[in-house]
Amino acid sequence: MTKKEFLHELQIALQGEMDQASVNENLRFYDNYIMEESRKGKSESEVTAQLGNPRLIAKTLIDTSDKPGASQGQYYSEDYKAAGPGTEKGFRADYSEQNGWDVRLGRMKLNSWYGKLLLILIAVLVIVIVANVVAFLLPVMVPIILIWLLYSLFFGNRR
Repeated sequence: MTKKEFLHELQIALQGEMDQASVNENLRFYDNYIMEESRKGKSESEVTAQLGNPRLIAKTLIDTSDKPGASQGQYYSEDYKAAGPGTEKGFRADYSEQNGWDVRLGRMKLNSWYGKLLLILIAVLVIVIVANVVAFLLPVMVPIILIWLLYSLFFGNRR
């Protein structure tokens, strides 16, 4: 995929999902990144292949742009420099949502489908455990509750 095709797909995916200034900022970032990597001797197709699918990148950018006070430019300019040279995928590993995991935080993002699946499985597990505990205690508790009710019915109101 050429740089032009990559940037066009990225623009289409971002258009309407975030404000135009953010779209332009992200397009400039990826344009500059591809140019820098090309200057290092890589072809445009190698760089775009390393970046991955522009629609997945757009989804990540859209998901992270909802954070109040978060400026994409700040993250990219400061943290990418901190990643240093020789980290071909350094910025991508820091900023992308890979399989539902937030790599920077090292924990599951609950708004991903993996996170939702995990929450559903935990809820089902809790329900099964509670049902088994109730089923185990019910034969013991019913006679105790009946005896207590009968006792309070006959002897509870005496003063």
